[in-house]
Amino acid sequence: MKNRMIRCLIALTLGIVAASPAMAAPEYILSLNLAIAPIHNRWTRALKPWADEIEKRSEGRIVIEPYFAQAISKQAEVVESVRTGIADMGEATFTVGGLGRYPFHEQLLNLVRPGNCTVDPVTLVSGLHEAFPEQAAADIRGTRLLFLEGHSMGMLIGTRDKPVTRLEDLRGMKIGVSGGGIRVERVKALGATVVGITIPDMYMSLEKGVIDGAVIDGDVLISRKLGDIIRHMTLLNMGGSVFYCVMNPQSYENLPPDLRKVIDDVSADFAPAVMKEFWDTMQYASMEKWMKEQGGQVHVLSAEDYAKADALVEPTYAEWVEFSRDKGLPAEEILAKFRELEAGCMKPIRPPPVWLPGSVSLPTGRAPGRRPVDNPFPLSAVPTRTALTE
Repeated sequence: MKNRMIRCLIALTLGIVAASPAMAAPEYILSLNLAIAPIHNRWTRALKPWADEIEKRSEGRIVIEPYFAQAISKQAEVVESVRTGIADMGEATFTVGGLGRYPFHEQLLNLVRPGNCTVDPVTLVSGLHEAFPEQAAADIRGTRLLFLEGHSMGMLIGTRDKPVTRLEDLRGMKIGVSGGGIRVERVKALGATVVGITIPDMYMSLEKGVIDGAVIDGDVLISRKLGDIIRHMTLLNMGGSVFYCVMNPQSYENLPPDLRKVIDDVSADFAPAVMKEFWDTMQYASMEKWMKEQGGQVHVLSAEDYAKADALVEPTYAEWVEFSRDKGLPAEEILAKFRELEAGCMKPIRPPPVWLPGSVSLPTGRAPGRRPVDNPFPLSAVPTRTALTE
């Protein structure tokens, strides 16, 4: 009886398949070079929706085929793989391959003042592209830029045991920092001892006490489980990274005009929206989850401490100018334009009321269940008093 039922189900399935109209094969399959794994949330929640939208608007004529985990090239060579036609498209961060590989972009978001929240990094970077088109294009020479991405909120300081509720609390703490450049110098300028470390190594280093904390974004609290160990996040903006998606010009030209328009339109209207939603949600939702489920605490410094932090890191901008000038960039002009654009793309981190001495402190205007329009850190989860004192 059981075998007969199974045979009937198989026959029924085959009948349905046979009766279904054959799906048209795509006319163009475009390879996408990615450094991330297929489970990475930047793929599942941002890049895949973009790729799916291209397939949808092209009515199945274009399919984007991802190659994950550096299957085509190392992350630092994604631009080169697209330039040479090894891949049709590629997406990665400029903050790879050592300083000087992508001199225009690699440290841009590290120029932000520690007392500011990065609200709209793409508008800021796009404004710099408009002001310095030749210099910006040099980093991706031989490719066609589809869209940019960037860290919302910024890279913050997470600590294991000791909360950083005042700037002086950082003095002498061992803080892990991935990468190099002025981000390292910024952390040093604030009084901490920097330990160079990769993000994959942070968990074990925190667990063993090799470092007291690390410069991280909110996402890794969940995605890399650092929230299991990190108990405190302090809203001090240590910088961020710019990401790009580029296409091989010949692959683009090989498409008929109507499909080139699909690529252009989806990358110009859909991609910026889904990417901003992803970066905003990733940061804030991860921190919310960490606060609600693991009792994490978020700290905001005083206005005086933010002003002091801004002043302490000021010399690092001169270091960036000197380094960038040596790479042939008009560094002083770029920094001046950055400061001009910063006013519209950043918001000051405002000190909130002190709920409990040395406890969790959320941004200005926080009230349970409300999200102020001018609040640059829209965390909706407010810890209970019990959570604050544990």
